Amino acid sequence: MSDVLIKVDHLSKKFCRSLKRSMYYGVTDALKTMVGINYSTDTLRPSEFWSLNDISFKLRKGETLGILGANGSGKSTLLRLLAGIFPPDHGKIEINGNIGALIAVGAGFHPHMTGYENIYLNGTILGLTKDRIDEIINDITTFSEIPEDALNAPVATYSSGMKVRLGFSVAMHSEPDILLVDEVLSVGDIGFKNKAVRKMNEFREKANGLIFISHDLEQMRMLCDRVIVLDKGKCVFEGETEKGCIAYEEIIRDHKIKNNIKLKRLSNVVYTNDVIDLRDIQTVDSSSRNLSNIGLSDQLIISVKFKLNEVLEDLSIHVKIATEAQPFFWIIELANDYNNKKNFGTLNAGVYFVKIKLDNHNLTPGVYNFGTVTFRNNKTFETYNKTQIEKIFTVNSENKKYDKGVVNVNDFWSIEKVD
Repeated sequence: MSDVLIKVDHLSKKFCRSLKRSMYYGVTDALKTMVGINYSTDTLRPSEFWSLNDISFKLRKGETLGILGANGSGKSTLLRLLAGIFPPDHGKIEINGNIGALIAVGAGFHPHMTGYENIYLNGTILGLTKDRIDEIINDITTFSEIPEDALNAPVATYSSGMKVRLGFSVAMHSEPDILLVDEVLSVGDIGFKNKAVRKMNEFREKANGLIFISHDLEQMRMLCDRVIVLDKGKCVFEGETEKGCIAYEEIIRDHKIKNNIKLKRLSNVVYTNDVIDLRDIQTVDSSSRNLSNIGLSDQLIISVKFKLNEVLEDLSIHVKIATEAQPFFWIIELANDYNNKKNFGTLNAGVYFVKIKLDNHNLTPGVYNFGTVTFRNNKTFETYNKTQIEKIFTVNSENKKYDKGVVNVNDFWSIEKVD
């Protein structure tokens, strides 16, 4: 244990969604404790849920551990347990060293006290003596970049960015062995963020330990030696930072699909028209089996099912693809009449499947939806059917690092020094 700063062993914490039940449980548990009755904290009572469930890990000296997870996954609960704000319901935490915590913007600040007064208040909470605060107060205020007149004003008048700068400065200059940082660098200006990242790197190089929560994956990649990914209170990944960031992004995409955010699946829906009925559109594999998830290196095969109610010549089909974030901004439009890709000729009445295959789709991991599917005459440009489709598919990362944006390009770089 000589190099281990924090050891978390099978840690669990539950909460109650009902305030009335929560108060009742608190009173009954306190009474049981007073009379010496042992009661189980391992089972859930009505309205209770596990915010954290059976979490174990170690933080070693000189290591930065990132905690990733969607909202409600248990990240902040974990930091509050480590900071001693909450007691665990199960498991134990061993801490070797003193902790400095930046758990929320302005946490620990008294709104009606001045910035200077809050420096002494927070410093005392973090274990500093008044004499020590007197020695480092100029370093704290200089690093925070807060003007003198603001330091003499109540913290209630501060912006969120000013509170972050002051809280971070006090925490870093209190010289803790372990620093807990929860999302506070998501606010504030870019200059201070960069300075804070440099300061945390210096902190880590002094063989201190850092636990860092953020949704900023670039900061995670810069700071963290490894990451833990939480999902619904459970640890679903622990390991290399890059792989953890990829796992986190996959979870976020899965949540969007399961929660059906802004998008709907097309299921047994028939769109009718006098000439053409659009029956379905679906991503499929090479054996024509439906699938909703493809990889970076997979083919993208789209199957369009429709019914012709009469004989047609020169049928043109247009299929558009958009991102989940911008469902009405088409990033790809596929059409058989562009550059004479496929002339269907004369089609008799009946049901048809049209397949569109892209060997290299070049889409980055994300959630995509089919937009407007349009059927028209290639010669007369008469439109037979134009339907807005709300159906999604996803591209997964295959545990590979990929470029930003919506297109995964094959780019080759070189550099040459010119005298």
